[in-house]
Amino acid sequence: MTLKIAVVGAGPAGRTSAMFLAKNGFDVDLFEKDRVGGTCLNYGCTYITGLREMADIINNLSILKGEKVHLEEIISFKELQEKINKIQDRIRNKLEKETKELGVNIKYKEFKNKHKNDYDYIIYATGRNYPSNYNGYEVLTHKDIPNLRELPENILIIGGGVVATEYASIFSDFGCNVVLYTRSKILKEIKDEEIRDYLMKKVINFKIINDKEELENLLKDESYTKILAIGGNGRFKTDDYLRVLNEEKVYACGDCLINGGGNTPISRMEGRVVAQNIYNEINNKPLIKPNYELIPKTIRLSLTISYVGKQTNNYKTIRSCVGKGNFFKVLSGVGINKIYYEDGKIVGAITMMPCAEILPYFTQLIRGIDVYNNFMEVHPSTDIFYKEFRS
Repeated sequence: MTLKIAVVGAGPAGRTSAMFLAKNGFDVDLFEKDRVGGTCLNYGCTYITGLREMADIINNLSILKGEKVHLEEIISFKELQEKINKIQDRIRNKLEKETKELGVNIKYKEFKNKHKNDYDYIIYATGRNYPSNYNGYEVLTHKDIPNLRELPENILIIGGGVVATEYASIFSDFGCNVVLYTRSKILKEIKDEEIRDYLMKKVINFKIINDKEELENLLKDESYTKILAIGGNGRFKTDDYLRVLNEEKVYACGDCLINGGGNTPISRMEGRVVAQNIYNEINNKPLIKPNYELIPKTIRLSLTISYVGKQTNNYKTIRSCVGKGNFFKVLSGVGINKIYYEDGKIVGAITMMPCAEILPYFTQLIRGIDVYNNFMEVHPSTDIFYKEFRS
């Protein structure tokens, strides 16, 4: 008898779990009440990529012209949104086809309590809960922004993390007047003060406020579009193996975890762990734990900032080279790049350049795997660490 498994949520975590289990012979129903792709494709990282690429075009044109170029001198915000939506549709269709071809049954409806008895295992990958108001004021969330058709003149963004900062940078590049409110400081994971100083002087192109009274005045100001970009609330508490506490044969992964999720690579990793653990449990094999060590992270501003590992007081600064995505930025500043050391070993890095793909290689190197021993350089390359690693 084939075991039946319900996966609730067709974002990165849920799809990863569903496809792994279907590939291994299980009968898998994937429930999705919105659209395949979850937050990442429809509202989050993939959507923001479309906005960011347009902002990069504007920045390069501004550098070439020697004066600020605004979005609507090139394309209306409505047209841009429609073009991004068409690309999302194409990706969504591809994801749906890929999922079905592996034998997953996609059900476009809400998973309810009455469905629980129909399945041997349940996996929740439903994302976070996000508030729709702040201090009593209505605000937009990530789900509302793709539906905007007019570019706001003034924007207030509440939050100090990666998403808030990316929104602020993009809309400022588009020509909006952007104010970001954060209770402490933005991008707290970047602790290196030289890097932070460079960011504030050369990269951050919007106003940052910390004063509550100033925030209250902007919340009252009807000329400002308000965007809430703070972390939502997880729904499920799990043990170390991602089993939902006090539930039998129920797992959870991705952003719906109270202490998990965070970005798409983490969600996919958790999705794989959950699927593997169900397989292992059925086959009387040991369960595995998700590994959250050394996860590369990227922030997409006018300069791409990527980082992994520790930031220590022992470091080497390396120049940026001219390459894909930053050729014209040489005229305005190409950022700072650092390798960090501890006890004679490489323990971390920060890069400010388009080629974030260096970070996975760097992560392997920190783990003691010499991936650069026979590495062939691609030229022109922005892989500025290549020479350093080989030496």
